[in-house]
Amino acid sequence: MQSPLPSDQGDHWQPAFEDLLRPVREVVTHGELVDVREPLRHVLGPKRPLVLLCPHADDGAITAACLMHEYAVRRGLPVIEVLVFTGERNVDAPWLNTTKKATVRESEFRLECEVLGAEAVLWHLDAYRNPGYRPSGADIDKIVTWFRERTPGALIVPPATDAHQAHRMTRALAAIALVGAGQADTLVLSGWTPWGPLPQPNAFFPYDDEADRVKEWAINCHASQVRLTDYTEFCNHLGRAYAALTREWSEGHRLGGRSAQRDDRRVGVELFQIESYDPKHPEKGLSDPIQLALGMLGGHIAVEPPPLDNVVTVRAVPTPV
Repeated sequence: MQSPLPSDQGDHWQPAFEDLLRPVREVVTHGELVDVREPLRHVLGPKRPLVLLCPHADDGAITAACLMHEYAVRRGLPVIEVLVFTGERNVDAPWLNTTKKATVRESEFRLECEVLGAEAVLWHLDAYRNPGYRPSGADIDKIVTWFRERTPGALIVPPATDAHQAHRMTRALAAIALVGAGQADTLVLSGWTPWGPLPQPNAFFPYDDEADRVKEWAINCHASQVRLTDYTEFCNHLGRAYAALTREWSEGHRLGGRSAQRDDRRVGVELFQIESYDPKHPEKGLSDPIQLALGMLGGHIAVEPPPLDNVVTVRAVPTPV
């Protein structure tokens, strides 16, 4: 049934305009930014680590160095950085052979983890050498087994808008691991990356001068990358911009959690998006494997037993009216 025309439709109103306005009304707005430490308080513990999946060696430092340092060093909780794709690409050292270039990036990754107090894990997936980063059967076995053994309390992945293929595959592998390990209680966060903004940020982590210096150290552990792009300066300006924006947001909207009080020590902010399945828009799962995984784990999407040809099919569970 078509919506009635507005009484003040004017001279140029067309019925098609209602269709153009409808998407705006149907999208849930993010009227509240929560301090990410509040939801993390309920899911992290000595046996439920904070895990960040890094498509490349420097992605963790750029995305969430301050958050990881807070939990690993200041709170003494387990934090794990997983280097999903290990290899030699984008090392600006033509005098090194392939093996040496890969060793350089792995060494930079381990050094960053030491600075942040995180455990370094390298998956060494076959997918790095496959077209489109397609995982092998051995890769799937490795990541599902790893998730079952380590049981992440919270998981940070690249955003759904990320344009880098390795980042998109990392998000898909995270979805596979969550479903394969049956981890319905893992809190999933999308973190900002230079390759794609967060579609709908709804959580933030404020950091002080000390944490800011730690982030600079962590980024500069990756000398092979800083030579190409100065992510230190980039993240410094971005964190301060986000801090200003969250302050401005709090004046016109409700800023959730304890940080509604002004924090004068805050110099920067790392932004995140807490992921949850949207039953009103199941079509999101067609383009986002994390949405699809959360729908499966939450019982919104039924996963049928694999037929003889080993192809798994899914179907939407009707939402009660």
